[in-house]
Amino acid sequence: MTTQTPAAVRDYLARVRTALADLPSAEVEEILEDVRPHLVEIGEELGDGARVEALIERLGSPESYAAELRAAGDYPAPSAATAAVKPPRERHWLARLAFWALVGGVVATGFIGFAITIRLRDDGLIGFLLVAPVLLASALYVVKRGLAPVGKLPEVRWLDTQFTKGRQGISAKTIAYARSLQPAWWLVCAGILVVVGALLTRRNSAGAIALLGLVALAALAVWAGPKFKSDRRWLWFGLPVSALAAGSVFGLVGYLVDTGHYYGGYSGSYQYLNQTADGTPALSYGTDTLENVYAFDAQGNPLTDVYLYDETGRPLNVTRYACEPGTGGKTKLGQDNRFPRPKIEQGTYDDQGRYNGYNGYRPLCREIQGVPFAAAIPKPPVTSTPPVTSTPPASTPPAPPTSAPKPTG
Repeated sequence: MTTQTPAAVRDYLARVRTALADLPSAEVEEILEDVRPHLVEIGEELGDGARVEALIERLGSPESYAAELRAAGDYPAPSAATAAVKPPRERHWLARLAFWALVGGVVATGFIGFAITIRLRDDGLIGFLLVAPVLLASALYVVKRGLAPVGKLPEVRWLDTQFTKGRQGISAKTIAYARSLQPAWWLVCAGILVVVGALLTRRNSAGAIALLGLVALAALAVWAGPKFKSDRRWLWFGLPVSALAAGSVFGLVGYLVDTGHYYGGYSGSYQYLNQTADGTPALSYGTDTLENVYAFDAQGNPLTDVYLYDETGRPLNVTRYACEPGTGGKTKLGQDNRFPRPKIEQGTYDDQGRYNGYNGYRPLCREIQGVPFAAAIPKPPVTSTPPVTSTPPASTPPAPPTSAPKPTG
């Protein structure tokens, strides 16, 4: 930190001194010396060409800042002349909502990024659509009113003080180097979002829409990233995007580790795919859990009372469900390996007593017997074999007659 006080800080302190002019001069000098390092720190962050208006936007007017210093030091109220120019007290509840909306949005977008990539499913983006309007509303408040109302909140002042104390043990070169990496960070965030969108298109039918949204967000991050250094109002955009990218990285790492174990055949993912929500065994085909199995013979006729076993002779027992009388709900009957089961269909009756899906009023559960579809059994291919021709056996020549032995006389 340099020892020279920036011009904007000197102007700001001059107005603070004027607002505290009714106090003893020694007290005023002590107050100014206490706050001068903090103001110089903020002035250096704003840059050499910063004007006093930038400090006002960050801290509020010098008069309101002096009033807070007066209240913090338990000094007497200002004289009538000073009170005449004191600005009216502002209501801070909107500023507090804006600040905590930013904090909640950062946490939420981090978890959303993790939830999207841990299983590579785009349904996690629904959470982002819920968080985005709240962040947008708080950002519009900051754009309209500036950062001064937020900066005067006690919690923000405390965080700013802790951040300033933490920076005192870091060298200026390290801080300057970290600031120089900000443009690269926005490029990294944009790359992460594009990669996540590309992966979603490979795993989800609606991934193309997610890809377009993430590409647009990545382009906005690259464009708005340089503005973050000079205008702190971009915090309401930069921090949630950074959290979304960071959460996505952690989710991708978890997905890769989990996928590697799954293909190895001994991870929790394999067990998850073969269990129901309550931990009981379940049949699965790929990543889909099966509730029923239908068997057909070679002519396409459905088979009933089919019992399933694995290659070692163990019965494939899975939970059997039925309709619970009087409640319209589904209940467990136990486990067995007999298929097919009745199809459980839940819905409601309408006012006329007709089945009406889920749009009626009274609950309904019914068991549908039989096979709900017709199966087209593929016929085995017919292989043409050449006709077999029988060859007549080769004729054998007749044996020569044997002469009878001559009688001896």
